[in-house]
Amino acid sequence: MMNVFQPCRRGGRAASLLVLIGALGLAACEGGTTSTGVPCPTAKAPVGGLDYKLGVGDRVKVTVIGQPELGSEAEVDAGGKLVIALAGEVLAVNHTVSEIQAEITQKLKSNILVDPRVSVQVSGYRPVTVLGQVRQPGRYPYSFGLDVRGATALAGGLERRASPERSVIFRPGQSCDAKPDTPLFPGDTVEVLRRGG
Repeated sequence: MMNVFQPCRRGGRAASLLVLIGALGLAACEGGTTSTGVPCPTAKAPVGGLDYKLGVGDRVKVTVIGQPELGSEAEVDAGGKLVIALAGEVLAVNHTVSEIQAEITQKLKSNILVDPRVSVQVSGYRPVTVLGQVRQPGRYPYSFGLDVRGATALAGGLERRASPERSVIFRPGQSCDAKPDTPLFPGDTVEVLRRGG
């Protein structure tokens, strides 16, 4: 039987390379997610305030000063929009609270009010998802200051095969290696890795 790692007359090196790539691919599939080699930032999540960018699952409370009947609460839907009483649909994903507040003010001004004073506040952040070597994988509410250790506790703690120091965080367009004290952002997905994974 020919050793595929020895070059043969024609295409031997290519065949060897394909076999090696296949073996690495299978090993990656069996092991699941591995470290990314990119450490996560240590800065806390920019939550709260007028500069916070909204995402699907965030909830906001809208108050119209002097018009309590126009106040409402809404969640950013799967289409990235908020539906606000008398203002209609407002595109919210990747827009700041300040931008949303200005747009709702403009819509109310053009529709029914002369000089509306609108306040928009985030009343609930999109949840985090915890996967991998935890006892109860799932989605959990985000709270200010939540880190990987806290999210792991929400998910029932670590499984026996879990690495207590290693996990990967997935964010839109980014994945990075996390430690227990790495801060989480709203909407993050955390995967706790196996020991040696």
